[in-house]
Amino acid sequence: MSTARTHSTQSAAGNAGHDGYRETLVAAMFSGLILVPALGLGALVMYNDWRAKEDIRIAAYEASQAHERLIAGPAGPSLPVQLAAHGRDVFMSACVACHGADAKGVQGLGKTLVESDFVARQSDDELHHFLVVGRPNATPIGMPPKGGRPDLTENDLAALVVYMRGLQDPRRMPELPAWAAAAPSATQQASAMQAAGGDAELAKYIASGDTLYHTTCVACHGPAGAGVKGNGKALANNEFIRSLDDDGLLAFIKQGRSPTDPKNTTGIQMPPKGGNPAMSDDDILDVIAYLRTLQGPTSTAGK
Repeated sequence: MSTARTHSTQSAAGNAGHDGYRETLVAAMFSGLILVPALGLGALVMYNDWRAKEDIRIAAYEASQAHERLIAGPAGPSLPVQLAAHGRDVFMSACVACHGADAKGVQGLGKTLVESDFVARQSDDELHHFLVVGRPNATPIGMPPKGGRPDLTENDLAALVVYMRGLQDPRRMPELPAWAAAAPSATQQASAMQAAGGDAELAKYIASGDTLYHTTCVACHGPAGAGVKGNGKALANNEFIRSLDDDGLLAFIKQGRSPTDPKNTTGIQMPPKGGNPAMSDDDILDVIAYLRTLQGPTSTAGK
C-alpha cells in the first residue's frame, strides 16, 4: 500500500514537471513569434538608416570626383573660338576680381573655377541659371547675380559658360586672340567729361577709372559704388574715402585689408589691388579719380 502510494506521488510529480516544461516551451515559442517580427523590423530600420547614410556618402564622393572624371575621360569637341573669346572678355570684366585672372580663385573671395567639381557636374543650362541668380547668401562672401554686373545679357552669360568649359578642360579651348582691356564707352566718356567740368585730361582719367572699377571692384561694391549687401560697403558718399588724399587711398588699395584687421567691420577680405594684381599705380589712381566723382560736392579730388 505504501509502495503504491509513493509510486503514484512520484508519477504525479513527474507529470507536473513535464507539464511545466511543456508550458515553458510553449511560452518561449509564443515569445519568439512576437519577438521575431519586432527584431526583424528593428533590423530593417537599422539597415535603411545605414543605407541612407551610405547613399549620401557615395553621392558626396561621386560629386567630389566630377572634375577628375572630366579630365580622365575623352575630350569633348573644340569650343567655338568667337564664343570662347567673348566669354573670356566677359570673365575679365565681371569675374576676375573674385576668381583671379587665371580663374584659380582669390583667397577670401572666390573659389577656383578651373578644378571646380561644382562647375563640372552642371549642365550648360544649369550653369547659365546659376550665373543669373548667383549665390548671394554664401559664406564667407556671396556671389551676386551675374557677378554684380546686371548689364550682362543672356548672350554674354552663354559665352561665359563656353569659356568656363574651356577653363575646366584646356583640351577643348581654342587659341584665342590676345585680350585687350575694354575701352570706356561713349556713355562713360560723356559722364566723365561732365564730372571733370570740361577738363579733357581729368575726364580721360575718370573714364578709365570708371571702366576699371566696373571690372575689378563692382562684384563687391556694386555698380557706381552702391555697395553689395554681404559683400562690400557702399563707396559712394563714403566718409573713409573722403578722409584720405589720393596718396593715402592709393596706399590703402594696394595693401588691402584682411578680415583680422580691427578696422575691418565686415569680416570680408579686401585683397591688395582689389584682387587684380595687374593693376598699376596709374590704374589705381584712375579708379580713385572715378571714386572722387561719387563723393558729392565735398569730394577731396586732387587733395
